[in-house]
Amino acid sequence: MRLAVILVFVSVVCGLVYFIFSHPSLDELERIERELRALETQNQELATENEELERQILALRDDPRLAERRARESVGLARPDELIFQFEESTEEMSVRVRLNVASDGLELAGETVEIADLLDGLNGLHEEMPQAVLEVDVDPEVTPIERQRVVDIVEESSISATRWDEG
Repeated sequence: MRLAVILVFVSVVCGLVYFIFSHPSLDELERIERELRALETQNQELATENEELERQILALRDDPRLAERRARESVGLARPDELIFQFEESTEEMSVRVRLNVASDGLELAGETVEIADLLDGLNGLHEEMPQAVLEVDVDPEVTPIERQRVVDIVEESSISATRWDEG
């Protein structure tokens, strides 16, 4: 009888231990603790950033040199012994010339070697970066007519405009 009570007691204790350590809420607790540590780290980083921004705000508000610079830039103030030169921005759009060299051994776009398969992407990317770019194409006389026509088709398909075709 005493052995049966001990076995029941041990079974109950083992069952409780198993239930506690295998319960899904234990995994959830670990996940929440990891999330809490990550949030505490993020909170500390943001607190450091806030302190730096507060120092910058105080410096901008209290530093007379920065106040003077702001006054000079925003309203064009000057000291009595200074001359101010103002330059107007040009309303003309400046064009940039980009060279495409077509040789029998390969292509060179804006100084960089490019494969024929990548030429269309290169031209369109160039046009996105510099919409005012104008393409000048130099074709080596050794280029076959088929290769030349392939380049012509790609250039015409692209969004950049070619102003000059130089045939060697």
